[in-house]
Amino acid sequence: MHSHAVPCLQKAAMRNAPLRDLTHDLILPTMLFAALGGMTWAVRGSSGFGATAGCIFAGVAWGAAWWFIARDTSGEQSRRYSSGWIVLAVTVGLGVAGARGWMQWPSFFEGKLQTDAAKNEFVPIPTIYGFVWLFIAGVPWAGLGACLLAWCGSLRETRVWHWAIRIACGICGMLLARYLFNHYPQYFLPLYDSLESRYSDLEANPNLRRLMNDSGAAIAHLGAYLGFLLYEVGRRDWKNVVLIAAVGLINGAGWQFCQNWKWADDVWPTANFNWWRCWESSGGISIGIAYGIAYFLVNRQMSDPERKMLNSRRAIAGPNFEWLLVFCGLTALFDTFLRYQLAGWGPYYFSIVIIFGVAYYLKYRGTPLIEPLSEAENVGRGWNVEWGALCLGTAMLAGQFFQGRQAILLRSNYYMGVIALGAVYFLIRRRHFEKENSLTMPQHCDPILERFGLYVGVFLGLGLSIRNGLKGWFNIYMGDERYWSAVLWQVLGPVFIVVLTAIAAWILFRPLPRNFRGDPFPHAYAIVWLVMIVQNVLAQLVTGPPTAWNEVAFNIYYGLLFAVTAAIVIHYRCMKAWRATL
Repeated sequence: MHSHAVPCLQKAAMRNAPLRDLTHDLILPTMLFAALGGMTWAVRGSSGFGATAGCIFAGVAWGAAWWFIARDTSGEQSRRYSSGWIVLAVTVGLGVAGARGWMQWPSFFEGKLQTDAAKNEFVPIPTIYGFVWLFIAGVPWAGLGACLLAWCGSLRETRVWHWAIRIACGICGMLLARYLFNHYPQYFLPLYDSLESRYSDLEANPNLRRLMNDSGAAIAHLGAYLGFLLYEVGRRDWKNVVLIAAVGLINGAGWQFCQNWKWADDVWPTANFNWWRCWESSGGISIGIAYGIAYFLVNRQMSDPERKMLNSRRAIAGPNFEWLLVFCGLTALFDTFLRYQLAGWGPYYFSIVIIFGVAYYLKYRGTPLIEPLSEAENVGRGWNVEWGALCLGTAMLAGQFFQGRQAILLRSNYYMGVIALGAVYFLIRRRHFEKENSLTMPQHCDPILERFGLYVGVFLGLGLSIRNGLKGWFNIYMGDERYWSAVLWQVLGPVFIVVLTAIAAWILFRPLPRNFRGDPFPHAYAIVWLVMIVQNVLAQLVTGPPTAWNEVAFNIYYGLLFAVTAAIVIHYRCMKAWRATL
């Protein structure tokens, strides 16, 4: 490009800046997330998926798309929420939110509260209850993913005690909500005062049992969502507050508007179509719109004061025991929620992640991110910290393999004891660590960890999606889903161990320099394409058979949505390349 052309391009860019920013910060992100939601959330209700598995399928697509359009190709990022950990955060957050059902509320829009659907027994109920419960369900279903996404871009430094309070707020919110639901059901269960006797006789009213389970889970998730939100309010991190609140409230309102598509039978009474999957797809579009609007509200390019504040944060020169506590603690937390999805292989997968954390700590303990420390500064650094790290790692690994009825309680006590030991140790040596390890550096300062977070997030999301998609395909064309589910785990379980081990080994033994300031993800374009192609192929596989027009219609629909997402991703790729020339 001629040298005189660059100033011309810059002037043209400045003239069109407001329109360009609105397009790239609101319109295109919202279209991208909505198109991805229209496909992935419709697949959520298809064969092989459902509940947590289906939400993980959608989460990895949204997470990868957000990360790709937000990141800069340079080392220093201009947007707060652009970390490689976002893919894992959104995948896990939506996966946790999907661990519940919603089948008992749609009938409310027909004026029916089902008591025994098999016998077509119901009682009349005002339709307002349908709007109320879809809002209650929709807020945390999208909002929990936003909570974890917010963790990837906190404005202030998050120390181990901050993490403890953050997690405790969510857990206490969930426990409080469950307590209130169990002890004051009259304020939560629909028509409880007039149906109390039926709520007490669940054998004769099986749908009321399901209603209690679904409603109780929704209230518990809403409590966790509000607890995490309250923590961000307490820290006065207002962008995190806006992100979490906007995603939850917009999706709650969107789901109310969709009404489970129960109106479709009245609008098209003679049509024979899969209206339920239309509802699933529109529910995903609603979540996508919520994330798109939130992206515009919180993830535009940072102002100079905000960037200076992030860059002035005290950071750790090398991983210390406090970092290891946070890493292993979050790994244990995710293990609690995702172990069921990983069948009997969960302990092995999470053990590999814990081993990586301990190995990373031992390898880079005290290694600065900006300039090497002198030999004198390294004398006596971290005395006996290796013992603490090995103790924690061994305890975490042992806890993974507790079996029997008391497994969860034993693991919890084990984790709490070891984490308490580490916390006491850190508090004793806190001043020493702060004196040794204080440095000022950009927010996204460790390319090694960020790469590990991205690749593990993509691996978790795509690995489980591939397994569940194949299970769904076998169920449609071969039958006996349970049999094929077991066979797939026998084959893919060891394969996933090898892949996860290879990722950890590659990151550890072929690392970028920790003070690397270039682009740690030169293949980001290939990564987002990998996610989009794999998810679309799986969507086509579990939509069938091709002899059913109802299914073929969705095959075509998914193809059109893929074309929309592909065009937007290509546009962002071209835009990033164009900016690089400036």
